Amino acid sequence: MTLKINFKARIVILIFEDMKKLLYLIIPIALIGCDDGDLILEDLDFEGATVQACEIPDDGDTSDYLFYMINDTETISLQLSTIDDILSSEATHGPYSLITNDLEYRKLSDAAGSDYFCNDIPPSSPTTLQTFIGEDGDVYITTSIEEEDNDGISAVDEGIATLQDTDMDGLPDYIDEDDDGDNVLTINEGINLTDLSLSQDTDGDGTPDYLDNDDDGDGIPTIQEDLNRDLSPANDRLLVGTDLQPYYLINSIEMASPAIDTFRPHEYSSTANLDISIEDLTATSDSREIIIAFYEFGTFVRTVTTTITPNFVP
Repeated sequence: MTLKINFKARIVILIFEDMKKLLYLIIPIALIGCDDGDLILEDLDFEGATVQACEIPDDGDTSDYLFYMINDTETISLQLSTIDDILSSEATHGPYSLITNDLEYRKLSDAAGSDYFCNDIPPSSPTTLQTFIGEDGDVYITTSIEEEDNDGISAVDEGIATLQDTDMDGLPDYIDEDDDGDNVLTINEGINLTDLSLSQDTDGDGTPDYLDNDDDGDGIPTIQEDLNRDLSPANDRLLVGTDLQPYYLINSIEMASPAIDTFRPHEYSSTANLDISIEDLTATSDSREIIIAFYEFGTFVRTVTTTITPNFVP
């Protein structure tokens, strides 16, 4: 029997069906037809499939991971144990040997459902037609982290290079959804995402409102113009003419009493991208063996939202 293999790999080195008969192939992709009517493994590159994982606690307090992909009647999974902080430490982690960790490819009788993995009791269907087990190889995980306060302003424009912290609350602007610490979210302070220099500047002092803790220039900090003390100055309004306008954007002597001494809770997201690859992979099924010099398993993406209340800075 001959296997038809199409790995997402830089080089497929060899495929053989009998331990005594060895056939070497050194080509980018090996496509070998099956002429005896037996089972064909059609596609192992999982192009377009999403790398998923069984539940990972938000605090990352785990050392056991199960990454997997499903492509109709094919699945591939990687069970990995490590004490390395692969979720939040930007680095290339590994190598993790497949001698002590598990890689498994399955060809199934029918399409695998979304609940095929991560169950305490393995599903009874679909049935497995053939399994390749990773016997050897080194797994590497390259982790990159992207943090974002979701205010629409790029991290570069928010001074990520210098960890700019306009309100000195301990959160750099690029993960601070209230850059100036006035309890009005940056995204609600008239930012012009096309040209930040054209953002709203109520008092005309040259500092846009989203970076100005006294937006109307009346000498009263915006955070203290929160008369109902609900940590949202935007909903404290005064009738000016026929319009209701927030106190913090008009000259007014009204102040919160007692004074506000708390920042509103802040949220920012952290996205971890885990690029998973395997070097010198050897996978076997009965007497069949596949050896791949470099296999790109795929990228697992995990986003976690963090809520934090910064220490108050008067």
